[in-house]
Amino acid sequence: MSQASARHILVATEQECEDLKAKIAAGEDFAALAKEHSKCPSGGRSGGDLGTFGKGQMVKEFEAVVFTAPVGEVQGPVKTDFGYHLIEVTARSEPGKPLPPPPGQASARHILVKSEQECADLKSKIEGGEDFAEVAKANSKCPSGQRGGELGTFGKGQMVKEFETVVFSAPVGEVQGPVKTDFGYHLIEVTARA
Repeated sequence: MSQASARHILVATEQECEDLKAKIAAGEDFAALAKEHSKCPSGGRSGGDLGTFGKGQMVKEFEAVVFTAPVGEVQGPVKTDFGYHLIEVTARSEPGKPLPPPPGQASARHILVKSEQECADLKSKIEGGEDFAEVAKANSKCPSGQRGGELGTFGKGQMVKEFETVVFSAPVGEVQGPVKTDFGYHLIEVTARA
């Protein structure tokens, strides 16, 4: 599945959108204008940054631009049910390849079970050739299990300490565990780290 990162400015009228696009073209800062003018909660707090998302997570008109427009070019006005958007794609992955995490962040997947022995048994199955995602779907007690254990991208301070220590120090692509936390026992695989 393709992924993209984008930022946007949402306003009520097409004219306001055109005026802001002209200001950006003249050299004004996109993020500063988003903070000042955007009606979307993402605008005020983060300069319009929407983070990373996959197809099917945004409204159709917005997504059509994000997955086709050149990276780094401001597009719009784009009309949706929410209003008029200026959209800038900041990164986009090839189909089937996730975007690398931003600096200081990591992507990981995990399997959560109740006992250390169960965790060790599942690790043996994975090391024996079973697919991590399928083992997660069949066994993990975390809702992420239905996504093959995928937790997406996150920074330091967003996960419990024991989990985070592994994610920000273990080699990428190696299954770690059992790792004990207050939730149970985890197998953790760091899929990317920046």
